[in-house]
Amino acid sequence: MALSELDRGLIKDCVEGSSQAWAIFCDRFAGLVLDVVDETLAFAGISGHDRTLSLREELAEGFFREVRSNGFELIRTFRGESSLATYMAVVARRWILGALSKRKRSD
Repeated sequence: MALSELDRGLIKDCVEGSSQAWAIFCDRFAGLVLDVVDETLAFAGISGHDRTLSLREELAEGFFREVRSNGFELIRTFRGESSLATYMAVVARRWILGALSKRKRSD
């Protein structure tokens, strides 16, 4: 499924600095990102006991900060060859694995 007009407009509005669009974006993708966090933690072998609420939130918030960084580069460079949700899941998983790897190296 290619990029919908609704998503194209949401990306455009976020990049142009609309705080309302950013709030909609976060609301729309928060559940997806938290699901990806949980799946990625499980994949990384981090047990439910070690998956504290703060770690889940830290990773999700960090990912959303990454989306906003560099003028929304992460979504500006999206080519629209899939749905925005699919793209977000893939880049979130990659970012979370990288964050966990950095965290492990610093421990």
